[in-house]
Amino acid sequence: MIQSTMRRILHTFFNPKASCKHGRWKEFNRHGILIAVGNYINDQKNGQWLEYYDTGELLLEENFSFGVAQGRYATFHPNGKLMSEGTYINGRREGYFFAYDEDGRQIKSLLFSEDNLVEEIEFRIAV
Repeated sequence: MIQSTMRRILHTFFNPKASCKHGRWKEFNRHGILIAVGNYINDQKNGQWLEYYDTGELLLEENFSFGVAQGRYATFHPNGKLMSEGTYINGRREGYFFAYDEDGRQIKSLLFSEDNLVEEIEFRIAV
């Protein structure tokens, strides 16, 4: 039994494929604060991933399908308001991405087609 366990440990240590990331995953900074959470399937991000500022607030929300960015992508200011949002299709930015200031006002609009920037509109905010 001990030899069998040792063989498994050595196999995992010396065989990188045997130790691939699979299942629910959490990452912490050096202070023990949660900075990312999501799922892996055979070393590839899958489903929704969330990343956090070191202070604990949500920083990023993104989605993957077997390692490829797919669906909604959003970033947030430390105050919790939306900073940017857009959509990925097969790992490429597609359609409109919007950027917002810390008060939630839209400041920029970017149009992408197959990850290429087609149009950029910047909004001036009266103070």
